[in-house]
Amino acid sequence: FVRENIQNQGRGKGMKKPSFRLPLFVLMGVGLFLGGYYQGTKQDEDSVIERALNQEIEDGTEDAIGTEASTPPSSPRPSQTDQLEDDKRIPKNVENLRELLYRAQSESNPILRYASFAKALENLNDNNLEEVLETFETMPFGFEHMQEYRMLLYAWAQFDPINAIEYCNRRASGMGAGFATAGVLEGWASRDPLQAKAWVERRENAGLDKIYNFGLVRGWASRDLNAASDYVFSLEGGKEVEKLVGILTEEVNKQGFATATNWAESLTEEQFKESAFSSLSKRHSRDNPKKMARWLEAHAEENYAIQAMDNLGKRWSETDPEAAINYFADLPPGKGQEMGIKSVVGNWAKEDPLAAGEWLNEREAGPELDSALSVYASAVSRKDGAAAMEWAISISDEKLQESTIRKVGQEWYRQDKDSVETWLPESGLSQGMQKVIRNPPKKNWWQSISER
Repeated sequence: FVRENIQNQGRGKGMKKPSFRLPLFVLMGVGLFLGGYYQGTKQDEDSVIERALNQEIEDGTEDAIGTEASTPPSSPRPSQTDQLEDDKRIPKNVENLRELLYRAQSESNPILRYASFAKALENLNDNNLEEVLETFETMPFGFEHMQEYRMLLYAWAQFDPINAIEYCNRRASGMGAGFATAGVLEGWASRDPLQAKAWVERRENAGLDKIYNFGLVRGWASRDLNAASDYVFSLEGGKEVEKLVGILTEEVNKQGFATATNWAESLTEEQFKESAFSSLSKRHSRDNPKKMARWLEAHAEENYAIQAMDNLGKRWSETDPEAAINYFADLPPGKGQEMGIKSVVGNWAKEDPLAAGEWLNEREAGPELDSALSVYASAVSRKDGAAAMEWAISISDEKLQESTIRKVGQEWYRQDKDSVETWLPESGLSQGMQKVIRNPPKKNWWQSISER
């Protein structure tokens, strides 16, 4: 839809942008980690693949393994109630493997639960496999038992990966079986990467090999990082290969920040370099933002560092938005600076919209600030749609302005229909845009949570 009569706001130095007059408030975010390594039922392939690939790189999956602490000599004698609770715990010396696994399944303490599964599976072999599988049959082959099955398949792959893969195909189908098989390949590649690679490259695995490669590369990199890197860099593909570079980066990062950053800088393919930079910035920007900022500063004007700058802005602004915004404001103009400022303003506006608005008012208007204005207007619209609309109108890029007006207008309409109905006839918006604003889509549960 095209604007009809909206007049452009002043866009020079000292432009008076709309002020945001709301009480100071703090919005607490809720982080939910969704997705899963295994899916036991058929789902839409594109959405499942995207979610799984993103989780593989962005979050990773670490086993929660602990040990049961013994009672110190100085501790008081446990009560009868404590003793009853202790009786439910997994015994330290259980001869019956089946009993150990069944008790582990009923354990609600995650430390004890995963420690018990790890203990039971550390000596998995042909002789006790049938007994172990009998107990696993009682657990659904899905996300809720992802960690337990990952341990089983990794251990099984150490001596019989082919049968482990066949087991995955019996317990699941389609993408679910594919993700489970990737777990087998991780264990297989940690022992014999060349045989695992040969299996992945079989003709019948075409298509699913993109999923299988995630397990293959993860296991291979843990054994031989250089060989795994050569394999990844030899592949043809798009986003999935970039995500494999992210796995390599995570492995290099275990050798230290300096080694990891030197390795990332040494990559010659820009798409691989971008993936490595992005992976490192996700890993370090929240806990060590200043260290990451110092490293990225020398790359601020490079295209391969844009996503890393975006990551740095998002994570640094969660703890110190003013330090983050000052850092990005001092960078040379360019896409890296633009994306960093946008990310900081997006979070800052949720925590302190007044301070973020004042900072924007002090900046010289221009296209490089449009992205920040858009995210600020969107954030403000959840509390004050009228003020947010003024910010949306001040965006100079027509396409971005239009999309922001639509989003802000719909949010405002959800909050205060009568005020929007009064404003729309005088807004200068096209009839088409007005109709869209009057019909905002219903938000799902996840959208409502993620906007807090």
